[in-house]
Amino acid sequence: MKDDIVAKRYARALYDLGKEEGLQDKFLEDMEAIVSILEESDEFRAIMESPLYDILLKRRIMGELIKQIKLTKYMENFLGILLDKDRFVYLKSILDSYRQTVDEASGRVRATVTSAMELDKTQLERIAGTLKQIVKKEVDLDISIDPALIGGLIAEVEGMIYDGSVKTQIVRLKQSLKGEI
Repeated sequence: MKDDIVAKRYARALYDLGKEEGLQDKFLEDMEAIVSILEESDEFRAIMESPLYDILLKRRIMGELIKQIKLTKYMENFLGILLDKDRFVYLKSILDSYRQTVDEASGRVRATVTSAMELDKTQLERIAGTLKQIVKKEVDLDISIDPALIGGLIAEVEGMIYDGSVKTQIVRLKQSLKGEI
């Protein structure tokens, strides 16, 4: 819960600055790059998120990283604030909230689609088109694969879950045969 509140507050502040400066998309790219590095390097994440490491060490490491991936000065300052306030652990949540804010402002929504197998481009376009008709907004898809679904897919958009998986259909069939429905 606190995670959400903190993330939304920082994401909103960053979005407002980005909108003012015309850098919303650049800020998104910058944060995605940092979060990607955090997810790839357990050592980097441990140092940056732990209160046990000295802030000067964290700032030195962050300074080197900023030079390598060429972040904006605004993003450098933003990351410095997160370090100073010991909020770096919230960066992934801030990124998620920032994405949501950008999507809302542009009339887009993000949908999570879990499929039993890899989907081709045509299938993804059909899924996005169908979800667009349902929510009346442009839809960006985040795709994941879960072979346990057996077949079909599960889509989650704007808090609604659309479950067309074979696994769920089998469970429902079993329940109906047992008289549990």
